[in-house]
Amino acid sequence: MDGVFLSALVPPLKDLILGMKCIKVGSSSRDGFGLLFGESVLILNARPDSPGLTWSSAVNMTELPSPAWSHHIDGAKVQDLTQPGADRVLHIHFQSGMLYGNSDVTLIFEAAGRNANIILVRSGDSRILACHRKIPSSRNRYRTVAPGQVYVPPPSSGLSPGSWSSSIELKNSIENRKESPALLYKLLEGVGPVTARALLRHAEANRTPLIEVVAELEQALLEQNFSPWEGPDGPLPIELAGGKPIENPLSMKTAEKDIAGIREDRYETWTLILRRRLSFLRKRLTGVETALDGLVSPEKYRTWGSLLLSTENNSRKGLKEIELKDWNGCEHTIPLKPFRSLKSNAARFFRKASNTGKEKRNLQEHKLSALSEIESLEISLASAPDLTVDELEASIRKYRKKVRDQYDRKKKTEAKLLTGGWRCFSGRNARENEEVTFRIGKRGDLWFHARGYPGAHVVLKLDGKTDSPPGEIILEASIEAARRCGASSGVIPVDYTRVQYVNRIRKGKPGQVVYTREKTVFVDLDKLS
Repeated sequence: MDGVFLSALVPPLKDLILGMKCIKVGSSSRDGFGLLFGESVLILNARPDSPGLTWSSAVNMTELPSPAWSHHIDGAKVQDLTQPGADRVLHIHFQSGMLYGNSDVTLIFEAAGRNANIILVRSGDSRILACHRKIPSSRNRYRTVAPGQVYVPPPSSGLSPGSWSSSIELKNSIENRKESPALLYKLLEGVGPVTARALLRHAEANRTPLIEVVAELEQALLEQNFSPWEGPDGPLPIELAGGKPIENPLSMKTAEKDIAGIREDRYETWTLILRRRLSFLRKRLTGVETALDGLVSPEKYRTWGSLLLSTENNSRKGLKEIELKDWNGCEHTIPLKPFRSLKSNAARFFRKASNTGKEKRNLQEHKLSALSEIESLEISLASAPDLTVDELEASIRKYRKKVRDQYDRKKKTEAKLLTGGWRCFSGRNARENEEVTFRIGKRGDLWFHARGYPGAHVVLKLDGKTDSPPGEIILEASIEAARRCGASSGVIPVDYTRVQYVNRIRKGKPGQVVYTREKTVFVDLDKLS
């Protein structure tokens, strides 16, 4: 149900219940609330795939889980019925029948698709007394919906009626021939896929400029001059395109209304999820392939190390590269760490030679994993047009639950205690990596990062200790960095160095760093699981 059609339901509903006492409130179905007025029931359906409201004869109702509903609504009189803007939100204001205290309440029906909810709010301070669905902060960063919290209305879905026909963005888009349902329902408040398609069809059928059709709908909303209409895709507030008039809009069955519009909305949501994931995986695959192409063979590393050790004065520092000839007369340009001596660089090359095989196998495993997931996603994207509404909704719900579970597993950034009381801090994103490395980390602390992965920065605090951490503590911190790099198996190379040798990249994004004087620990996640 689009918000503009809800606007057409408010006047007839107000005529039915304004000044009436609600005899009883109860549950009419799994996601349905029933408000009994006389011999009729107002049913608010918060089903995610087809929310809506109907006015019908008495139905069987059971008690709601929270006693707050009946305590505040049973016997209360309807003071007013309002709709903020043109969005899919309805406020029913009740004057309590209690003899003492100010306990006026507002029942808020949010018919917002998968976020549909029914909330009871105390009118004085907007404190939530009860709700059909609790929404924790881990699921929604914009607002929390739970008893005891202050009610925060959902954000507006676009421009409110009164500013549609004067919208420069809408006019420019139409002039640039960017007319599409998505443009309209993302730009205009209360206009969903059903109304957006009807507006476009009406403009095309009558050869009328789209902006004039939008202005006609806007005028009807502002003047509250509705003529409910059953369009090809669902109910509309005024006559648009083909269809027939609706005799009694409050008696329509919600489940039969806008199935086509719901399916298109779910289809666009699901395909957008798949495309974003594909884009992410393709970028990751490119990075892995680049890393594979840039791997130096163990033989070359050993040759470089041997040539550096055979050089006179191999304690020199400050060189970025050096050109040397091997025993066959072939020239080698050897990249160096300028803050290390030639001898120290040679030791680093011998260490890399012994670990290159593991690193190559690990990168190849990640490449195969990415290719497999990309193939699976491409199949899902190709089969999406054949899915039903329920199948699309199930796919979206499954994906979001997976993402939510991953988010819930992440803890608030805080110190993790290691063996012996050593503390380490880990970042969860680029901003936190910046904070962990350059604010929490101090000179002398150890900094860890999984090489080749966009993972967490981990800082091991010395907390005034003069001695370096023992090997088992360094291994524990390395395991922490490996587990936070996004990989679940394989051998992960973890570099570590002192915090003072980690620097921001000039003009780089938060969390982007370069580091020197690193050592590497290889963590086998398969042995840890």
